[in-house]
Amino acid sequence: MKKHLLKILALGLVGSMAFAATGPDTYVQMTFGEVDSLDPAQAYDTASGAILENIYETLYTYKGESITEYEPVLATDYSISDDGKTYTFKLRRDVLFHSGNRMTCRDVEYSIERLLVTNPGDSAGWFYAESLIGYDGVNAKDYFGDNPSQADLDKYWEAIDNSVQCVDDYTVQFHLIKKDPSFFVKLMYTASSILDSKYAIENGEWSGTKKDWYDWAGKDLREGFLHTHDAGTGAYKLVKWDGKDVIAERFIGYWDYANKPQMKTVIIKVVDEQATRIQALKAGDADRITVNNRATLDTQIRGMANAKVIESDKWLGAAASAVFFNQKIAAQDNPMIGSGQLDGNGIPADFFKDVNVRKAFAYSFDQDAIINDLYLGKAVPLTMALPPSFLGYDPNIPIYNLDMDKAEEYFKKAYDGKLWDTGFTMTIAYNSGNTTRQTVAEILKANIEALNPKFKINVKAMPWPQFLAAYKNGQLPALVLGWGADYADPDNFIYVFYHSNGYFAKKVGYANPEMDKLIEEARSITDPAKRAELYSKVGYLAYEDVPVLPLPRPTGWMVLAKNVYTKGAPAGMDVYNNPMRSGSFLWKDIIKK
Repeated sequence: MKKHLLKILALGLVGSMAFAATGPDTYVQMTFGEVDSLDPAQAYDTASGAILENIYETLYTYKGESITEYEPVLATDYSISDDGKTYTFKLRRDVLFHSGNRMTCRDVEYSIERLLVTNPGDSAGWFYAESLIGYDGVNAKDYFGDNPSQADLDKYWEAIDNSVQCVDDYTVQFHLIKKDPSFFVKLMYTASSILDSKYAIENGEWSGTKKDWYDWAGKDLREGFLHTHDAGTGAYKLVKWDGKDVIAERFIGYWDYANKPQMKTVIIKVVDEQATRIQALKAGDADRITVNNRATLDTQIRGMANAKVIESDKWLGAAASAVFFNQKIAAQDNPMIGSGQLDGNGIPADFFKDVNVRKAFAYSFDQDAIINDLYLGKAVPLTMALPPSFLGYDPNIPIYNLDMDKAEEYFKKAYDGKLWDTGFTMTIAYNSGNTTRQTVAEILKANIEALNPKFKINVKAMPWPQFLAAYKNGQLPALVLGWGADYADPDNFIYVFYHSNGYFAKKVGYANPEMDKLIEEARSITDPAKRAELYSKVGYLAYEDVPVLPLPRPTGWMVLAKNVYTKGAPAGMDVYNNPMRSGSFLWKDIIKK
């Protein structure tokens, strides 16, 4: 989620804390990972999203557990023009913001235009800008550099100003620069939450006019009022966020009077120590806790008197992880590649340009070991870097699994046979504490070194900030990263992983004109069957070309107090779990029995 690189941590089992038992109208969740920002236009992480999706609302949202069925929220209906470039939404009347101000089209217009104006580089603004204004999806300051002409700025502002327009107080139109089959679901991500424009402007946010728009371009919104204040319409309003824990309370003026939330107060506590979280659940002081690994479920949670583990083979989540092979490694002052030459003491910067090397690495990886040993059998292999629940996922595409004979065959083909004779030395890094990524690296090291004594792979742990910096600087030869969905459309994965201009592919220097053509065609059509066919072709091409090696996806679970349920849970389950929600379910749907 996110979002949006996925960062997985293994936490120590130490620590203690005193808590107060939860009541029938109070919900306490204990997790790890602090909120980054409560400004929807800035937040791009799962921890923030889990709060924002409850205090803010979008025009439409996902229905129950489905990622293909939707229901209206702040809109009541919508239509799409014949050319697919104009979306018209009818807005719900009599919706109040938490300030007491009434929502109109102006608030929708302001919210999306503010997202396009600011578009910080570490936010989700890029994929809205791609659809609505172009400019490579970046803000004006990043696009034009230090000396933009006034004509350039006027043209950029005009694109923003024309992208969202009010037909009347309760009708809004979005004008796309080209057809985008994923635009509707993009509007369900928290970045497009509708803000109270009057309240925001009164408290020092962007004026909503041309006069100061460029001052806000690329601005870090963590410095603004909405970073810590709430301007939403959600069923809950923010009471306090101290930079760590969050307290929210039921909004008595919420528009959906027929579905009044049962929980009066919601508390999200950041508790790093897993043992402390488990202790709180056992004592009745927490209603839901995060448990980091499946083994702990069996040894410490199952059988606990007032706790339950809910899991499903269908809960694979809206995420994908893979081993990336960097085809344009930054060579200068880079110890990860040793000598920087194919001389046995290092690797060249384009080491993974040779598809034989990529295939050799892929055949050296043991998928079964990850599934059975790390995930205790509760995982499925991915045929492509796309969640199985998404349109276009093809389960029939072959996967790479451990085959030492094949690995040797392709290593001997690499570099016209020179690699096998010369050998190589390189480093695979992972972020400290991430036992999954550590295991992947160690499996590759063990199997590849077993093939040839001239092959040497070092495995190195790095703190997350250092690891992320090394990745962004192109220094990591091979690495494991994950991507959480921003919106429920395959383009959010396929483009990111496989297109030469996608977030991951661009970083690791992967470019295949045939692949780009397939992806761009899929981006331009709305017919689901045709898009699915194109994405299947992408998957088969990716299998042959091996730009990345998809990793098995573990099935999910939740740990809750026994008396916690949700409205809308599927038959046989106590709660619903929508993979597009950072918090799995909405607070307004929580029931205590």
